[in-house]
Amino acid sequence: MRQAIPWRDRSFRERFERWIEANVQNARWHVIKDTDLTYLLVGALNEERYYAKAVTDISRGEAGLSAFLAERHPNLVPDVIAIDSAQNWLLMRDISGEVLRARPDVSRYETALRQYAQLQRQEIDQIETYLSYGIPDRRPATLKDEIQTYLPELCVGLEQYKAEVMLALQDELIAMCDELAIGMPMSLEHGDLHGGNIFWRERTNDLCILDWGDATVTHPFFSVRVFWNALYDLLPEEDEVAWYEQIQTMRTVYLEAWSGVAPKDVLWRHLLIAEELGCVYRALSWHVYVTRYRYDVAESSDKPAQWLNLLLEYRDLKRRFR
Repeated sequence: MRQAIPWRDRSFRERFERWIEANVQNARWHVIKDTDLTYLLVGALNEERYYAKAVTDISRGEAGLSAFLAERHPNLVPDVIAIDSAQNWLLMRDISGEVLRARPDVSRYETALRQYAQLQRQEIDQIETYLSYGIPDRRPATLKDEIQTYLPELCVGLEQYKAEVMLALQDELIAMCDELAIGMPMSLEHGDLHGGNIFWRERTNDLCILDWGDATVTHPFFSVRVFWNALYDLLPEEDEVAWYEQIQTMRTVYLEAWSGVAPKDVLWRHLLIAEELGCVYRALSWHVYVTRYRYDVAESSDKPAQWLNLLLEYRDLKRRFR
């Protein structure tokens, strides 16, 4: 069901502002983001800066998850001052630094991927906690059902011959889900792990991963699909051959952090599957979990077709490297 935008209502904004003031007194605030999905304010008090965020029920688990991760992984995620889970409100300290893609550096991207994998590995036993916050359960069995239900709808917007290719892949996609369902544990998946959601702090030479509103419980390796796209940040120009060479390097970096969780051949097999199936997972994220509930449906109605196009292009690229 299409949602209204809560912060377009004056009484909502007034309640939000009172809650903010109760937790950080006398700061000066102004709006830096106002979409149908997110309402974000930045506040300043003396030398300190703060961020106050409100989201819709599409990201209803974000506040609780962010606070939980802040306790378990200080510095790697933003420091949370207060949350109101019922209202989907979140108040955080400034993380400083700059987005990773502002000054692309291979070693920093490797560090980010490695530390993110270590976080995922440490969160394996916290699945039930995440689900209690309202984080979607999208483990392979659920993904399998979603593919069987929605694949034709995802293909809307594709050229006819591409839609036919995708529909013919359904059995293969289902088999991929079955393979990922066994062999290694599920964990937390960020949902949007790109160079704009990772900050590098020059002063302390470390990083911070933010914006967990798209997180799910699923196969952890699905995270690489968005991160692989972000590797284009490292290239002087868009070159898919150079991009794929970066991916080959980053695969090893990521899997080193998972050493011992499963046999090496299983880890590699799961990663190669997740690179492809992750495109369908992302297409479903938009179609099933975001677009149908947002106010501005047209803002993301084309996302599923974009992700399926990426899958077909990626499969072609991988064949060229065999």
